Amino acid sequence: MTGQPAGEIRIRDLLAVDTLVPREVRGGLAGEVAPENAVAIAAMVRTDRSRMQVVADRVAAALGCTVAIGGVEGEMAVRGALTTPGVGVPVAVLDLGGGSTDAALLGPDGRSAAVHVAGAGELVTKLIDAELALEDRELAEIVKRHPLAKVESFFRLRHEDGTVQFVTEPLPPHVYARVVAMTPDGPVPVPTRRSLDQVRRVRRAAKRRVFTVNALRALRRVAPGGSLRLLDFVVLLGGSALDFEIPDLLAEALAPHGVVCGVGNVHGTEGPRNAVASGLVAAFAEEA
Repeated sequence: MTGQPAGEIRIRDLLAVDTLVPREVRGGLAGEVAPENAVAIAAMVRTDRSRMQVVADRVAAALGCTVAIGGVEGEMAVRGALTTPGVGVPVAVLDLGGGSTDAALLGPDGRSAAVHVAGAGELVTKLIDAELALEDRELAEIVKRHPLAKVESFFRLRHEDGTVQFVTEPLPPHVYARVVAMTPDGPVPVPTRRSLDQVRRVRRAAKRRVFTVNALRALRRVAPGGSLRLLDFVVLLGGSALDFEIPDLLAEALAPHGVVCGVGNVHGTEGPRNAVASGLVAAFAEEA
């Protein structure tokens, strides 16, 4: 992708996650499978400014305008997070993206620190896909993003929180007696022999092993003295902050350290997304 020799590529961060992957038993007569130990690895490599300039030049050529490289992503995310109503300095932010988890801290003296660690939403998707043997990335993404239910009849679903929902129109036959993901477009069947509780445990365990672990280790790198207890509150940003359970999982992990955790709302209207873009615009306006 960069055109650099492999010998010049340096790994700056690595996250390894233990997992279990179903594998077909050799010599089995009925397609038997057994769980085997596996390791999922996310890596972040170091890039240089010249590679970013190549991207900037191509965007400039495509749009016919001037393109400049802005500031550090973490620092721009802090600027965007400060537009959330009620947020002030000092503030720590967690940007939960697809490939990395970024943490940044803006102190009362105006100094900022940022760190980027490997592993985020895409790794969670891969873990769910592998552990449930779905072999379908899009379906694994749906399982990650939406709550589950079990279709008990053509007119009744039991949700993962134990509540029962009755419907007036019969459910489609292909979801009958199946575990389904409850999307805005309707229930999507999950082709697995596992029960509703087992699928839910796989989903939550994958998020804890990636987002919770990364959130704690990233915040410790930017916290004063490496102590989470010296942080007052953390603002969650990025697409993964819109997940229906990740904010609660992180709040649960940070609560023992006395840290208040909440989802950002950029400019009071945009939710947790667009923080970096808003920060870049604000920085450009100040320089101009």
